[in-house]
Amino acid sequence: MMNRHIANASEEDDRRRMDRRQVLQALGVGGVAAFATGSVPFTTGVARAASATQAGEAGMSFPVINVQHLSLQVEDFVRSRDFYINVMGMRDAWDNGTQCGLEFGSPGIPNGLYIRKVGEGGEPGVGHIAFGATNITAHLQAMKVEMERRQLTNIRPDGEHGWISDDPNGYMLNTWVPAEPSHAMFPGAARPCAEAESQECHDAFQAGLGEALKAAPTPDGSAFKAYAFNYVVLNCADLAKGREFYENMLGMKVIQNQPQQVMLRFGAETLVLRPAGADGKPYINHYAFAIENYDHAAVRAELDRRGLNPQSHTDRSWAIRDPDGLRIEVAGWGLPEHVASTGVLL
Repeated sequence: MMNRHIANASEEDDRRRMDRRQVLQALGVGGVAAFATGSVPFTTGVARAASATQAGEAGMSFPVINVQHLSLQVEDFVRSRDFYINVMGMRDAWDNGTQCGLEFGSPGIPNGLYIRKVGEGGEPGVGHIAFGATNITAHLQAMKVEMERRQLTNIRPDGEHGWISDDPNGYMLNTWVPAEPSHAMFPGAARPCAEAESQECHDAFQAGLGEALKAAPTPDGSAFKAYAFNYVVLNCADLAKGREFYENMLGMKVIQNQPQQVMLRFGAETLVLRPAGADGKPYINHYAFAIENYDHAAVRAELDRRGLNPQSHTDRSWAIRDPDGLRIEVAGWGLPEHVASTGVLL
């Protein structure tokens, strides 16, 4: 199927160069050499004061560079795991038979899905979003100070190397974690990895590298190849409050600001804020994957072949449903910028 997805070579090169520039911009760094050697300091963002409240008080900024993972609760763990591997070409990096960590994109700074069965009485959906940042460990205390200054709720450690809190609209388990892979960052790591080098943490990590992982499927070559989250839609009660937080504390760049939609760019990815329902409860049930060598007609043909009933959303994406009915999109490079310039609502 990938042979049918022939993209213009110069367009693909432009996309890769843009990915690199956007990551650097998210970090506040201009030197390509620093990123290439892995020496970009996280302090570039920490040192920058930003307008942190509507009253104009200065706060600290901690730029993020990717969606390190979405935490997905599902009805059938195996069915959902295999769907994302077989359709989106994800690789199973950690799997203990009841939950897994799928990765896609750059092995050095991957995106991911953490998949586990929904708890009793719960509903399938995205439980939290984890944003990846570089060299986060050196700045954990400063992050806590800023979270407390902003009066965020439910602040607690995510293992030894990250933080969990609610965002200003109450979206539970909004996290900051290392962007790079780590033995202390896997599904369920928060408790056993309170000390990252403890035997408990190492044992819990090793439990996901055994027989269940070996038995999991791998992409068969016919799948799409996701390389990033094209965008993630967070529905929330107060878009202005959300925009201020994600722009100023997490260093995202506003690329669209409308009453019904705010789009914020970071690295190669985009967070979209949309209004919540009447109860104001925040939620995520819509996200898109950017795939390599996107061809609009060929993508539809492959989705039809798989019986996934694609629905046209824009001329750069097709919407389908995952096994639990969540709306996902298979999309091409440049979709968020196209939407931002045309005013289309996602």
